[in-house]
Amino acid sequence: MRVTRAQVLWIVGAAAAVGIVVWRLRPAPLEVEIAPVTVGTLRVTLEEDGLTRVRHHVEIAAPVSGRVDENRLAAGDAVEVGGVVATLHPSPLDPRSRAEAQALVAQAASRTQEARAQVQQVQLLLDEARRDRVRARRLATEGALPDREREQAEALVLARERELDAAMARVSAAREGERATRATLLGADPDGRAAGVPVLVRSPIRGRVLRLFEAHDRVVVAGTPLVEVGDPGSLEVISDILSRDASHVAVGMRLEVRTSGRAPIVAHVSRVEPAAFTKRSALGVDEQRVNVIGTFEAPVSGLGDGFEVDVSIILWEGAQVLRVPSAALVPLDSGWAVYRVEDGVARRVPVTIGRRGARDVELLGGVSPGALVIVRPDERVRDGGRVRALP
Repeated sequence: MRVTRAQVLWIVGAAAAVGIVVWRLRPAPLEVEIAPVTVGTLRVTLEEDGLTRVRHHVEIAAPVSGRVDENRLAAGDAVEVGGVVATLHPSPLDPRSRAEAQALVAQAASRTQEARAQVQQVQLLLDEARRDRVRARRLATEGALPDREREQAEALVLARERELDAAMARVSAAREGERATRATLLGADPDGRAAGVPVLVRSPIRGRVLRLFEAHDRVVVAGTPLVEVGDPGSLEVISDILSRDASHVAVGMRLEVRTSGRAPIVAHVSRVEPAAFTKRSALGVDEQRVNVIGTFEAPVSGLGDGFEVDVSIILWEGAQVLRVPSAALVPLDSGWAVYRVEDGVARRVPVTIGRRGARDVELLGGVSPGALVIVRPDERVRDGGRVRALP
């Protein structure tokens, strides 16, 4: 059968018409958010709330029972070592009170001995940290130790030195408490009548008044807190983290402290407390948490005792890391995949991931730098589906 030219034109026209109809009826490309796979810095952090507190502070209590005069000090006033922070008029000592005072003297002496023992223990830890620092410096110079580990050794020495300062301040406070208690006991006559000599309660450290617990004239019992004195310039930060995360935190790790309206403040972990405690979360769930204490690397202005801050503990940091937004990952069998965009088509590609940061994830294999991937793909995204970037 001979095909005429008219028939050929009719067939071509019909095919073209069908093609146009199919092209017009096909789904429009799905608009998606696209981001590139990049190489850059990746941080693995723990994010928690925290509080600032004065590192070197002493809560000064009444050494014996008696009447305390109205205190003329105010929060923020400067106090020198040995400065009078309260005046106490001891109550008359009957036989029972005298026995209680003698017991207080013994307790004060015991606290002094304990404080001295703590100083010796911290001194040993400081000596060990200094030896480790010498070793770390030598190995780092030889190229056998990463700079990060050398920095941790340096930070540990600084932390131990500050712990020693705090321990010595506790010794001074214990000595002052023991002195005041002995003076009160010796200031009463054998018949139990008060000698009439007031006890001047003195500060064992130099600093400023942080809190006045007893500002007015009234009778107090022995052990009642009167004044808290500390150095506002010696701030540290404390944050409680989940106990399962605490095993990843080590002394010397860097952390950043953030508060509204200012740049992050650099600090380092100076202590991870050895015991956990139970804390109820906002959802009403009991959690085991551990206190992590950080020391600022430079004096901090604009912050005081008890300020709320945000704390980021840097567990790991890499400079040249192949990374992808964590929101681009989709589960695939027992692993992960991303949707790579090639010529307007989404292709599901299995990937191997490593460390996870706050926003990005380390890529160990699967895609190359510069590849474009779909961020937050929903159920409409399919392997082989047409996509286009959101305007």
